[in-house]
Amino acid sequence: MNGLQSLSTWSTYFNNPNSALLGVVAWFADRFGRRIALQTGCALIVIAAIIQTAAQNLGMFIAARFIIGVGIEFCMVPSPVLTTELAYPTHRAKFTSLGLTFYFAGAILSSWTTYATYRMDSSTWTWRIPSLLQLAIPSLQFIVLFWVPESPRWLVGKGRVEEARAFLVKYHANGHEDSPLVEHEMQDIQQHMPSQGLRLTWQQLWKTAADRKRLVLVIYLSFLTQWCGNGVVSYYLSLILDTVGITGSRDKTLINGILQIVSWVAAIIGSLLVDRLGRRPLWLFSIGGMLVSYTAWTVCSALYTKNDSPGLAKAVLVLIFLFQVHYSVGITPLSQSYSVEILPFHSRQKVMAMAYVGNSCANIFNSFVSPIALDAIGWKYYLVYVAMLVQFLIVVYFFFPETRGYKLEDISELFENKGIFLGRAKIQGNLNEAARQAAEEKVMKEADVELVEDVVLRTKTEPNS
Repeated sequence: MNGLQSLSTWSTYFNNPNSALLGVVAWFADRFGRRIALQTGCALIVIAAIIQTAAQNLGMFIAARFIIGVGIEFCMVPSPVLTTELAYPTHRAKFTSLGLTFYFAGAILSSWTTYATYRMDSSTWTWRIPSLLQLAIPSLQFIVLFWVPESPRWLVGKGRVEEARAFLVKYHANGHEDSPLVEHEMQDIQQHMPSQGLRLTWQQLWKTAADRKRLVLVIYLSFLTQWCGNGVVSYYLSLILDTVGITGSRDKTLINGILQIVSWVAAIIGSLLVDRLGRRPLWLFSIGGMLVSYTAWTVCSALYTKNDSPGLAKAVLVLIFLFQVHYSVGITPLSQSYSVEILPFHSRQKVMAMAYVGNSCANIFNSFVSPIALDAIGWKYYLVYVAMLVQFLIVVYFFFPETRGYKLEDISELFENKGIFLGRAKIQGNLNEAARQAAEEKVMKEADVELVEDVVLRTKTEPNS
């Protein structure tokens, strides 16, 4: 949408829409599986992309965007859950964190497509081509998903224990039936699987104090990761650039394209650091950097309104990039992976669905309020996000527990702590924590070594494999 709004042909064709106009899944995934939900979402996006490409008026375009939104929810809700539940234990955090960074792969393709098509200013294909390309990757995903395994935890919850074990043997133990890692994982999954399987009511998601803590934290994240200033950049970069005198379609689409590439690089770096640095340090670094850059951006924007200086316009542009880098390095990889891992299996899919409801509500605000506010009060609107970032930093410091080094089945126990300040929370239990972690690390290392040895042996004996 950033790219399309930067195209004069799009605005002209739809009669220059004003600011106001610019704007089940959990049950389905639990009932039919994560993979089926993902394929449903891909199919909806493909259908909507065709409708958007053929749009004859703004109503048809908005209807297509609505269907795309529904399809996106079907994809976004189960995808981090499936990634987390499929991943090899020592890869879990990196893989889940890397998952959302591929948002920028799509953003790069779309932004550079609009940069390439803006020259076709005499044809509506300048915006129809980017619209049509929306169906390319979902079509590929729909097909490839037939070969993606189902979550072993979902399979156990459905009583299909042998299928779950077969998955772990094949993908986590390289085919070794007697692998200690498989036994270890199966015991953990079955031990933490509620006796009622997947037949939990929504009320049970907030039944205990620990459940309420987790629920509040995930819902909080769903709003604040959209209300920390990124929504303005993600949807209305074109309007922001207007406020500092950058109004040409070529310049806007070029800036948007470069910004997506820089953001993706930052997001990948952040994803690879989640285990090395830990979640809390990455959260704090990301939010702290966003606060500093956003404050400076606000000051420069205010000065620009009084002094129409090209230097101040360039400073704002640099600060937009700095803000987006800090957002991408921490918020992008952690917003999904952290939420997924702090939830126990019985509530993981349902609470993530609630989180995406919150996310959508936050985006409704961004979609309808932000352009009107930018139009009406300009740079003063940025002060709202400066305040948001200050409280975000405080909440993370006091209420976000560190989850690095814990197994997926154990993380939720951090919230059993009786206090509300979870920043220093540790898992409570009768076992010596150091001894427990050492034993688990030993199992993981033995399994990793076993896999490497097996690959080396196969390479020597089967050189063509």
